[in-house]
Amino acid sequence: MPPRDPSPVSAAVTRAGVPHGATEQGWLPDCVYTGEKFETGLAFFADLTGRITRFSREPADLAAARRLDGQAALPGLVNTHSRSFHRVLRGRTERRGAPGDPLAGWAAALGRAAGRATGEEIFDAARMAFMEMLLAGITCVGEFHFVSPAPEGATTAEPNFVRREIIRAAHEVGIRLALLNVAPERAEPFVRDVENLRVLVEKEFLADEVWLGLGADLPAVLSVDQLKVVAMYARAQRMRWHAHVAPLPGESLPAGRTPLAQLAELGFLDKRFTAVHPIQLTDDDVKLLGTARATVCLCPITAQNFGIDTAPAEKLLAAGTGIALGTDSHAQIDLLKEARLLEYQLRVQHGQRGVIAAEPATALFHAATVTGARSLGATGGALEVGRPADFFTVNLFDPSIAGAEPGALLANIVFALERRAVRDVWIGGRQRVVAGRHPLHGPIVGRFVEAQRRIWST
Repeated sequence: MPPRDPSPVSAAVTRAGVPHGATEQGWLPDCVYTGEKFETGLAFFADLTGRITRFSREPADLAAARRLDGQAALPGLVNTHSRSFHRVLRGRTERRGAPGDPLAGWAAALGRAAGRATGEEIFDAARMAFMEMLLAGITCVGEFHFVSPAPEGATTAEPNFVRREIIRAAHEVGIRLALLNVAPERAEPFVRDVENLRVLVEKEFLADEVWLGLGADLPAVLSVDQLKVVAMYARAQRMRWHAHVAPLPGESLPAGRTPLAQLAELGFLDKRFTAVHPIQLTDDDVKLLGTARATVCLCPITAQNFGIDTAPAEKLLAAGTGIALGTDSHAQIDLLKEARLLEYQLRVQHGQRGVIAAEPATALFHAATVTGARSLGATGGALEVGRPADFFTVNLFDPSIAGAEPGALLANIVFALERRAVRDVWIGGRQRVVAGRHPLHGPIVGRFVEAQRRIWST
């Protein structure tokens, strides 16, 4: 992994694109989303560290800010659940499978691809997925990473090799990364490896560029004793941890206590915990999540692609649980579409509009930003003083949202925006996407195409 750059101010100014001698940079879009509404005639500024310092309507500040004509600025989206290697499966499992087993063919294809992938191909798949996220306005991602042996072609048995490839991919693309390392059956060596990686990451990267968390598959993988090892390490390091806690359709809930009840009994269910697309939840599970002020991450596109249901979002919200969103298997990478499909699925179930909230656009955008950031322990999620200048802009004249005045703009963006309307993306005040294109677009796509040919060649 490349080392963190302790650059002098002059180099930091050059990297950020700030005029020489300036101590801050500013932007003036046609309108900016401030958390409650879109406001016009408002500029916002960031210092050389990329943190937002102020908002202003002063004429001198408006004149000094970079004009973003015909664009609206919104806080960067937060993708709470990603498995980047699954990007290689897109379009390769879209055929009829065995009745009652929606994941059988998909799992077989994943096993085939994973068995053939080299370390470089894992890197190429992650770069491709992360670049697509930026192009969709996503500025931070939680990568739910299963521990894997050294892939084919790896020249080292270093246990953190694959994890480091994913970190390298995120760094090159420029997206913020929470690497959620999923525990295998033997937790003790896993915790040692994660601790070694944590020390390395903290030396080489800024704290809010790359950080670590933990993941788990419950109850199938970890015994109670191994679960304690993982959960106690997460608590000691104040890490976020995410887990699959409910069985898929066709499987039964475990006898006696559910995984969530077991976590609560052990004292490991709290505000740092996120349950990932739980399919079957009891009423008691819903209450436990709400009481703990935990989060649930839903991935509606993946759920519908697999032909499975999703969690009862309206019950979870009523109980006090936060709802975040993820792209999971990357059948598509479009977090705003994840948001609208969640509400649409609830409308079908309940036969009415506005199920998730009376003003669903606001609640859904909150899920895609603020709640996702809280789930991952990220510093972004909102455009506020003290937070990083992580934001994306949309073309107000794109046909999908053209004609929307500020009062109706958020609903247009959440329920109708086409991904092509995402124009520019900044992370920490540095522009990562310009006019809908990433600077490394050609090399990333080219290498991914070649990787796909090698993985899927007969």
